[in-house]
Amino acid sequence: MADLGVLIRLHKHELDEKRRVLGELYGEMALLERARRELERAFEQEKEAVARMDDQISFTFADYAETVRRQRHDFDEREAAMEKAIERAKESLMETFAELKKYEMTQEERDRIDAEERLFKENAAMDAIGLESFRRKSSDE
Repeated sequence: MADLGVLIRLHKHELDEKRRVLGELYGEMALLERARRELERAFEQEKEAVARMDDQISFTFADYAETVRRQRHDFDEREAAMEKAIERAKESLMETFAELKKYEMTQEERDRIDAEERLFKENAAMDAIGLESFRRKSSDE
């Protein structure tokens, strides 16, 4: 039977690459979340600053609030896209992992069968040697 070692190594490498890609996606998602928190923090600071000032500044705050709303919407869209990409990467990773396990299990079964066949042949050879030794001993007497 053919050795599946090459396929196993290939799938292990592919699995490692997919894990790396998934890690990068999680890193990008963390950066996105950090940027969103920074936006929210800055917005809260601006709101507090406007509340402390007189009414002359508050008319410009509406434009700023609209800009922040658009940025929040942009963050929502980017996070949704990132979550979809992460989900696809996870699915791909799991498929590769399942294939790898299938090949590993098949190789283990082939190795077990080969070992059993080898043991059977060794036992048959030892039995033949024992029989021949018994025949020689019986014919010498």
